[in-house]
Amino acid sequence: MASKNTNLTNALELAKKYDYANVENEFDLLLSSNQNDVLSLYYRGCTRIHFNKYQLATVNFDAAISSLNLSTKHEVQALYQRGYIQCLNRAKENNSNNVIHKTHFSIGTVHATLGKNEQTLRHFNHAIKNSRDSTEDTSKIYYLHRGRACAFCADFNGARNDLNIVIKESNDPLLRGCAHNELDQHDQAIKEFDLWFESDLRINNISRPLVETLDDHA
Repeated sequence: MASKNTNLTNALELAKKYDYANVENEFDLLLSSNQNDVLSLYYRGCTRIHFNKYQLATVNFDAAISSLNLSTKHEVQALYQRGYIQCLNRAKENNSNNVIHKTHFSIGTVHATLGKNEQTLRHFNHAIKNSRDSTEDTSKIYYLHRGRACAFCADFNGARNDLNIVIKESNDPLLRGCAHNELDQHDQAIKEFDLWFESDLRINNISRPLVETLDDHA
């Protein structure tokens, strides 16, 4: 029978390969022999998020946090993970796609500031999926940020595709300029920024806060 450390090592190695189904199995095995293993509870909670098992993930985080045996580092992460699950669940309770896509985008930006690029990308995908016919869909703001996130994940084709969608389909010259700038198309970027400078969008200050959301990260 594999030792606890072996199971934990195997699970973390599988997680690096994004094999989350087998990761969950490894933590199930660990918890079958010790249901109070706080690290396994924490990591299984993290794993269950990948399967959208938010309620089960929250149960694991609650158990790990209430044990008082979790390290400070993991306790902070568990509190954070549990918090954004509760935020997303509350948005879904409102049964409004307008709330859901904004929530996913907000969670994605938090992941981005923490350097969790895979999670960032996943939430931006959900934001785009749930934002059809919204103002954000018309402006393609989420595509701009997803393009940046793709670049951080070394998916440069995906990044170019998203940035080109912004250039071709966005109704906002500031966002088009940002996309051109990301692609090193600086002459085109300047032209778009000039258009934005003269537009009502600049006067009304609509776009700037959204564009700056990830400036430090990018």
